[in-house]
Parts: sequence; structure tokens; C-alpha cells
Amino acid sequence: MGELMGSHKKDKCKKSKHKARKRSQDAGGDACEVTKDRVRAHFLDGNTGPWAKDLAAQDAQTARSAQSEHSADHAEDAAASAKGSTATITPTRRGPDYSVPSSIDIVADPVLHALSTRRSISKVDPETPNDSDLLEIIRSISSVADHKSLRPWRFLIIRGDDRLRLGDALDEAAGVVRKPGETNTKPLRAELLLALVSSPAKHDKVPEWEQHATAAGAGHLLELALWQAGWGVMWRSGTLTNTEPVRRLHRLADHELLMGWFYIGAVPERYRQRLTTSTRPLPTPEQFLDTL
Repeated sequence: MGELMGSHKKDKCKKSKHKARKRSQDAGGDACEVTKDRVRAHFLDGNTGPWAKDLAAQDAQTARSAQSEHSADHAEDAAASAKGSTATITPTRRGPDYSVPSSIDIVADPVLHALSTRRSISKVDPETPNDSDLLEIIRSISSVADHKSLRPWRFLIIRGDDRLRLGDALDEAAGVVRKPGETNTKPLRAELLLALVSSPAKHDKVPEWEQHATAAGAGHLLELALWQAGWGVMWRSGTLTNTEPVRRLHRLADHELLMGWFYIGAVPERYRQRLTTSTRPLPTPEQFLDTL
């Protein structure tokens, strides 16, 4: 009976510690959100640089305190477990070490700021970059990571009536028959579309999937370059993208893959105003970073 009571007390103690840790984590999450709001507010006021680094240092100090408490609790639990068991203890996998404050200032660096603030603009205004502008944009994104420099990607410019031809191809692929005078308006949502084609080459050291990844990387760099140059863009695709009528229109070879279209135009003023007050948070980066 005494052993049962002792076990019950240990369980209550563990539950109490678990609740305390949970409260601490919740409070840390709330504090993190408050910090993000403060960073954003100071950025809009023109406050950047060392101030943002000071905030990062404060967050790091809070994280170290929480980590120390967690490590102490873990050590205590491990000792209690070892006391009642003779099983071999395997080393605990360690995650990333965030104890050292970051020297990266996303708010002040223009490239990192463009990366973190980029948004897809679903409805763009009619003004577009000209073909010479596009050539310079393509020149800038040619630095995309590319194993063996195969350049397995290309773009097709779609303007004017070519957008109507794309609408007809999409209708044919979907089996849609429209009344005389009607047309598929989806490709008309922008004055300029750029089709991205992945065109892998045969290579004994670079598999096809890796070349498709390079083409996708070129597409993402295109979005960032256009955004930084002041243009709005939306990358669209769909289930009809690689159907036979659509592939035929884009003159694709059998080994090529159409990866969608970039709808490009000027950013409407209403979107610019919304961006200055947007509160949409970036995803929590910890979910994308781990160790072996």
C-alpha cells in the first residue's frame, strides 16, 4: 500500500512539472508573437539595424532560460527512470543550438527583406515589363543552383491573342465547348504570362528529378526578381497543365514538363496599402530545421 501511495505521488509530481513546462512554453510563444509585432512596428517606422539585433539577443536569452529549465527537468526524470531500471540508456538526439544570437538582420538587409516580404498578387494591373526587361530578369536568375550547369529550363512569353490560344487549349483539354463569341477568360487575368518549361538533359550524374528541381528554383528566383523590381506576379498551374492540347500549344518535347505560368503585371495601389498593414505572419522556421 505504501509503494502504491509513493507511486501516486510521483505521478502527481510529474504531471505538475509537465503543466508548469506547458505554461512556460505558452508564455514563450506569446512573448515571441509580441516581439514579432514590435519588430514589424519599428520597421514600418523606419527603425532597423542594431535595434532588431537587440531584440534577437533578448529572445535568445529567454530561449536559453527555458532550455536550461527543460534540461534540468529532463535530467531529473532520467535519473529517476535509471534508478528503477537496468536497461541500457541510448544517447538523446540533440536538436539545433539557438543559444547564440543571430547576426542576420532580415529587416535591414534588402535581399532578405525582399525574400521575407514577397507576396503572390492574384490580380495585377495592366502595365507589364517589356521584353528587354524580361531578358535582364532572366539574366539575373541564371545563377540558380544547377548541377553541371545544364540549364534545364526555359520560358515562353505569352501576350495578346496568344492568351486566347492558351484558353482554347485549356478548353480542349477539359472538353469544354463554348458558345460563339465566348472565350476562356482565365489566361486574360494578366497582360503578360511567362510559361516555365523544365527541359532536362540526359546526364549520368544528374538525374531528371534534380533537373526539374533546378527549373523550379529558376521559377522561384523569377518571382523574387520580379517582386524586387516592383512587379506583381502569381505562379499558377493546375490539373490541365500537362495535358496533350496544352503541351502541343507550348511545343513541348516528350521529355519536357510544363511547370505552370507566371501572371505578371503592376501591383495595384490597394495591394500596396494592404501590404503596409498586413499582419500575416511567416511560418515558424523551427519546423524546417533539424539535426541528424
